[in-house]
Amino acid sequence: MIQFDHIIHYVNHLDEARKEAPLEIHSGGVHKRLGTENLLSYIDTRYIEYLTIRDRDQFHDHLREAEDSFAKAIHKCNYTEGFIRYALATDDIVQLCERYRAQGFKTFGPLYMERETNGETLRWSLLYILSETHMFPFFIQWEEDDDARRERIRSFGASMEPAEMKITQTVKDAAEWQAFFDVIGIWKGQVDENTVIEIEQGDHPDMSIEIGTGGESGDYLGADYKFI
Repeated sequence: MIQFDHIIHYVNHLDEARKEAPLEIHSGGVHKRLGTENLLSYIDTRYIEYLTIRDRDQFHDHLREAEDSFAKAIHKCNYTEGFIRYALATDDIVQLCERYRAQGFKTFGPLYMERETNGETLRWSLLYILSETHMFPFFIQWEEDDDARRERIRSFGASMEPAEMKITQTVKDAAEWQAFFDVIGIWKGQVDENTVIEIEQGDHPDMSIEIGTGGESGDYLGADYKFI
């Protein structure tokens, strides 16, 4: 089973995200090993991750070691604020890795991760599909079960009402992206019941998000948000 999980919005300073984010901020945490920290805005169990560099030395150490990660995405985007990548959730990350390898894709992971938030440790696994030219979505499998995760998010005061979401992404080679999505059986961009990813071909890679929650559309810290 594949579902949309979250999109990463890189920001220079989390304090600015607290003030300017177009959605309510619910929580955040520190990735000690990666030298990063974040704030989150939930849209049911899906969320926007506002990510920044907390410890530059640690971040650059990780950048040199990692074959692929969201650190690589930040670097490839020249540390420019905006949407950089998104994650799709799976319930069997090992089997998914095997499927991509069987189709000729190179993979990195699963990697076992954790984050501390208010004394609580959350754990998950990540899988990256490697490419010299594309930053494909990565995959995440949460350690906690769906019901526990939903209740934890609900406890933050987040709305559990489902909202329509569309990611529009401009890429240089739409055929390669379709090959990526073909492996997981996603056609015409329908990732799950409430999420669509629309791929367009163009010379200048870009990404925007459209969310059916109501709000003021505009550019926030380098990222294009549309509310309907």
